Amino acid sequence: MKKPGKNKKMELFGSAPAKLQLNILTPRGVKFERKADYLSLRAIDGELGILPNHAPMTAILGDGILRIRNNGWEEKLALFEGIVEVRNNVVNIYTTIAQRPEEIDMERARREKEDAEADLRGEAKDLDIQACLLLIRRALVRLEVGVHSGDRGYFEDIDADADMDEI
Repeated sequence: MKKPGKNKKMELFGSAPAKLQLNILTPRGVKFERKADYLSLRAIDGELGILPNHAPMTAILGDGILRIRNNGWEEKLALFEGIVEVRNNVVNIYTTIAQRPEEIDMERARREKEDAEADLRGEAKDLDIQACLLLIRRALVRLEVGVHSGDRGYFEDIDADADMDEI
């Protein structure tokens, strides 16, 4: 019988730690693919964290930020509604809107936020508070994610050995 060596964890779980395979699909097709160590996203009932070997699950997404951590780096995408499905270390996100930082028009997001805030202050005649709050939330998500649009190499491959294709 072989004695366990120094790295018991690696012997127990194989030669490499498990990774998540993230796929973001929109009506136009595959928007984004990435390997990840950890994902954090907003479901309608709160924040959801996903690590490798997560139990199978499906959840409804709210508007929020998808945080992707891989090899010590973090990327952010803006997600607006959808469904997340987790099974066998594959995470599929089905959504109509997923925006990378470079796809966000920061000036437009600021204007949308300011317009919705003005509506809430009573400067609009037909006030729908829920609609205003939704617009503000979406603008804030875009602004936080869009801050990273100028980061050099933000979406470049971090680990040349990892399969990190982006479509």
